Amino acid sequence: MFIRSIIFYIFLGIWTIFLGIICLPYLLIPTRYLRKPVNFWILGIFKLLKVICNITYEIKGKENIPNRPVIVASKHQSAFETLALFYYIDKSIFIHKRQLFYIPIFGQYLMKTNMISINRSHGASSMRKMLFQAKLKLSNGFSIVIFPEGTRKKPGEKPDYKTGFTGIYKETESTILPVAVNSGKCWPKHTFIKNSGHIVISFLEIIPAGLERLDIFNKIQTTIENETKKLM
Repeated sequence: MFIRSIIFYIFLGIWTIFLGIICLPYLLIPTRYLRKPVNFWILGIFKLLKVICNITYEIKGKENIPNRPVIVASKHQSAFETLALFYYIDKSIFIHKRQLFYIPIFGQYLMKTNMISINRSHGASSMRKMLFQAKLKLSNGFSIVIFPEGTRKKPGEKPDYKTGFTGIYKETESTILPVAVNSGKCWPKHTFIKNSGHIVISFLEIIPAGLERLDIFNKIQTTIENETKKLM
């Protein structure tokens, strides 16, 4: 898989640069038109993974995705679920670290899609700004995608859920869509090597609004971790 992985990244770079350049005019028009070329870029990546790395994928529980704004709380093992969640959830935006804006081409498109960025060095003020933006985005019909552990985790690694998502949940009075994944088997953390296999993204049943912070924290962690173990 070493050679296959090198070939994948070469074609990924070519695909990203090619599409990024020819779609530059989209940066000058309203954001709502940008989603279509981004989704086309994502489909291209899925195709490269299948053809070059023999990585296929499956989406379970699509019927659980509501036709209304929701907080999406997902297990995070690789970049794959970031792409899949953007593709399969309409009007989805992510909460991410501000440094991603500085990536050439990718960062410019990321900024154009009005994602919520966090400058972690600003501490509490950054958290207040993020809560305000999340509430505003949800009221405007966008779903907010968050990774409760804050970073990618290796399959089988001890969970480390942060409490930040409970603040968003309480502040916005929104429901939560939990998501389990097994993508770390094929797209491991801290290595460029891809392993052939089948990735499953599982959308679980909606968790209602109104729970207490500790209750929603435990509910999300238990629900996601139990399903992830089944997928692994």
